[in-house]
Amino acid sequence: MKKLMLATLTVIVIIGCVKDIPYTDQPIPISFDAGLSSVNTRAPIANLTSGLTGIQILRAADIATSPDWSVVSSVATTANIAAGGSVGSLSVAQYYNANPALNAWFMAFYPSGTMGTGKVSWTITGQEDIIVAPSVSAGNKTIPVNPTTLAFAHKLTQLQFEVLAASATAITQWGTVSSIKVNADTALELTLSTNALASASSPVNTDLTISGTFPVTLTTSAAAVGVIMVKPKDALNTIKVTTANSPEQTVSISGLTTTVAGSAHKITLTFTELGGITFSATLTDWVTGTPGTGTVQ
Repeated sequence: MKKLMLATLTVIVIIGCVKDIPYTDQPIPISFDAGLSSVNTRAPIANLTSGLTGIQILRAADIATSPDWSVVSSVATTANIAAGGSVGSLSVAQYYNANPALNAWFMAFYPSGTMGTGKVSWTITGQEDIIVAPSVSAGNKTIPVNPTTLAFAHKLTQLQFEVLAASATAITQWGTVSSIKVNADTALELTLSTNALASASSPVNTDLTISGTFPVTLTTSAAAVGVIMVKPKDALNTIKVTTANSPEQTVSISGLTTTVAGSAHKITLTFTELGGITFSATLTDWVTGTPGTGTVQ
């Protein structure tokens, strides 16, 4: 009887000890943090301190180094960025590979787009701010990088418009500003392996209207009227402007030889007097000529 009691007690002690032994094969979750890289000036998404809903997170196949993004064709999880940059509310939790030699690799982008194999595409209206966090290693279960920082950067350039009239006469002649349009590539693709944004293989060019409340009343002081975000290109040569007293016309832009991703370029439009006349003069001898009349209109 004593032997049985001793054996039972031994089993109880062993069970109690087993509860304290860590389960080494338990999956280790991966957590994220987010930041927005510095830009030259303010953009519609200026920082992530106020949070962001619905970022798209991609995951490459686990590998020690050099992940292959060319074969990734789906979003691994969506998530929200809280105030301060912490990332949470993952739709699908992410875990480290049980093999400690394999690292986890991630990319992220916003807003949501259409996934293809090795790429993501968008059709823009000029009001979307496309931000992308390039490939980053989250480490492995032995040496985790927790949290893993998703370092977002702007992929578009921002054009900021302001208008002014050269004189009170110009205000009367032009009337209010009805619209300002920029011709832009609206079908865009991001190649995951290079983190490069380009026009789609079948480009689509569209006249996009800048943001803002129109019509805009001109004054002789410069006033901001709206912005638009488009794919960077070598130069912005022309825009289209319509006013209450003038049909749509193409306006040449000077000085902006290149537009840069993550930069905001200010464009000032000055409305001068319509139909302005320049003069030259000569002097002839006094003669008596045929009188005439005229009407200025």
